[in-house]
Amino acid sequence: MKNRIETYTGSKHFRLNYVAEGVVAAISVPGTGSVGNAAIIDLGDTTLVVDTLNTIEAAEDLLAAATYLTGHQVSYVINTHWHSDHTSGNQLFPPTAQIISTSTTREIMATFGKNRLAQQLSNPVPIYQAIEELEEKVQQETDEKLKKEMQWENASDREYMKMLSNLVYTLPTITFDQQMSIYGSHRTVQLITYGGGHTQSDAFVYLPEEKIAVMGDLVLSKHHPVMMYANPQEWLNILKRVELLDIETIVPGHGEVCSMKELHEVKCYIKDIVTLVEETVQSKKNITDISVPKVYRDWFFTTYFSSNLKRVYDLITKSAD
Repeated sequence: MKNRIETYTGSKHFRLNYVAEGVVAAISVPGTGSVGNAAIIDLGDTTLVVDTLNTIEAAEDLLAAATYLTGHQVSYVINTHWHSDHTSGNQLFPPTAQIISTSTTREIMATFGKNRLAQQLSNPVPIYQAIEELEEKVQQETDEKLKKEMQWENASDREYMKMLSNLVYTLPTITFDQQMSIYGSHRTVQLITYGGGHTQSDAFVYLPEEKIAVMGDLVLSKHHPVMMYANPQEWLNILKRVELLDIETIVPGHGEVCSMKELHEVKCYIKDIVTLVEETVQSKKNITDISVPKVYRDWFFTTYFSSNLKRVYDLITKSAD
């Protein structure tokens, strides 16, 4: 497969990263519209793809890469959770592929996800307004790192809006609630969920023989975890259980291929965010006064720091009522 990666013509949406024989990560190129990472796993007689990126164009490239690298059609697609940067490309893979998710993820996609898309299609004006407002902020931003991130975000949002009218919201066809296995002629993969931490339901793909895990957004590498729908304590509980597995290499939902070190960094981040908010609430100060801790200032997704604070603040104040 290494040779095929070298001869692959490439995609503007992602870079292929050889993880192990038959396992390749598609690492998102910022600002192209792909947004999240994906993975391609050769099962021997067929192919599995983990997550389908944020646009149809990016998913087309992912499907082409998967068939080129493995020489097989894609028979399985895993959606690790319901967010659009992991599911928008689903329509490219049937009828040859079965799409798999947790039962809860499918339920969210079938209700909230479909309704949200219908609203976007019927009234796209608020999204275009948000894009223009962010563009104005970009022009005023003096922090070069933050400015670049905002430009990437806006470019990806524009790519999403370009393909929106062609998006066919495609739901998983197979669901599971705890664990399921897929047996190929060369390897077995385990699909596992320990509940919801990043979202209401998060799954990951575990390759026990290779000691590899494709973690979705439960683990990000040098990116601020996105906590908009998060349950911080459950997220920590899930990561504690993941630590009990024999894992050496992680394909994160965002960022470069990494190791358990980055999982531990995500745990520290969540704990730090909760502590910062708790201390601020106790001292009756405002969370808007909290600045990004030095250890996380080089991480990407900086704009999520303030929304992460607000999410934790809302959870803490709600539990206190």
